[in-house]
Amino acid sequence: MAKTRSTKTTAGKKKEDADSIPKPTLKKLDASVDNPPQLFVLPKDASTEARIATISNPATSAPNRYFVCPEKGFYEFTKVAAPKNQQRSWLLAPDQENDQDHGKAEGKESGYVLQTPDMFVATPVDPLFLLLPALAEDSESGGQEYLAASDYLAKLTKASPHLSQILQQSTPVKLEQCLEARVEAVSDCMDMGDEKMYSLALPKLVKELVAKANRIKAKGLPASMEDRFVKQPLDVPVLSIKREESSISIANDGVESEPASEAQSQETDASGTTMATVSTAATSVSINAEADTNTAPDGVIDLLRTKVALDFLMSSYISPSLRTKLRPLLSNAGESGVDFSSLDKHLAHIASLKKEAQALRSLSDNISRKRSAMEDDEAVERAEAKKRKKEEEDLKKKNTSQGVKKLMKADTSGMKKLSSFFAKAPAGLK
Repeated sequence: MAKTRSTKTTAGKKKEDADSIPKPTLKKLDASVDNPPQLFVLPKDASTEARIATISNPATSAPNRYFVCPEKGFYEFTKVAAPKNQQRSWLLAPDQENDQDHGKAEGKESGYVLQTPDMFVATPVDPLFLLLPALAEDSESGGQEYLAASDYLAKLTKASPHLSQILQQSTPVKLEQCLEARVEAVSDCMDMGDEKMYSLALPKLVKELVAKANRIKAKGLPASMEDRFVKQPLDVPVLSIKREESSISIANDGVESEPASEAQSQETDASGTTMATVSTAATSVSINAEADTNTAPDGVIDLLRTKVALDFLMSSYISPSLRTKLRPLLSNAGESGVDFSSLDKHLAHIASLKKEAQALRSLSDNISRKRSAMEDDEAVERAEAKKRKKEEEDLKKKNTSQGVKKLMKADTSGMKKLSSFFAKAPAGLK
């Protein structure tokens, strides 16, 4: 009896403990909205007068969103998104420690789930690029006109009314000084006494772009740009060729045949002449591209990084018409201060090697296809011969009479062959 009462008491306590545990309450999520909010990462300690303004993109003239702060300057928005093959989302919720009192007052917790995990990060942009369309407007017309910095600023605000409102509502002394300083950095100046007049000078703009490219190179290119625009262009094709029988020798000055017994290997000299041998009978060709940047002359890699940074600045912030005028100056070592001749020579050498490797690959593919076709023809001939032999045997069996077939089945063991009766008699029996 004591054991039974103890069991019932334990079961009762477990039931009471289970009833005392609070059950979680499930909250139903709100329905999705057609126009969800977006996540922006803005500069820290930005001015309260900072605004998001629509300003024309200097490269495409399309309206773009910029963050303009009277104290910190101009920022462009860079979109950061997760890969499309990965399912990600943002969960936005208030800070429980800082908003504890607010949560108690509301009586509930608030939050938001963004299905698309994108964010827009405000990154600094040089206002010079935003001023370039106004600065280059007069040079495109063919004349060189000197204007005050305020006139160029008026052209910019006319094309972007949002910026004009920001300058009017705030105390834009620092912002205007920054814009005037950027105009002066790339312009020829004419002192008119009480006011300075400016006109865009392309050589100064080129030097400014080269200085920016060198700063980008010093900080390091992103890994994706380093791999695609630096390592891949410097890849040198490595050829591995095995010969067994007769061969064909390929040189950069033509194609010629050579004896089958003569052994040759691939040779490449400093001038770029390449000898590659391909066997016409049995050849194994392997062409691989390996990133061998150690073979590049001194300074070539740094020059390529500078060129990649310049190309990025030109394509992202310079209009096509102004880009056409700047490229000859960038190629001129006297104007830009950078000599790209060694880089161009090395890239041309790599391009010639890749072209020869492609020609060798095509020739090897043709030989392989020819050999495969010959092997296919031989297989077809063997199959046809086998088929003809089988047909002849079937025809022979079909034309054999029933008597002959029965005789063929008869047991002839112990019997002499018919030819033995017609053999010549021994010499002593004559």
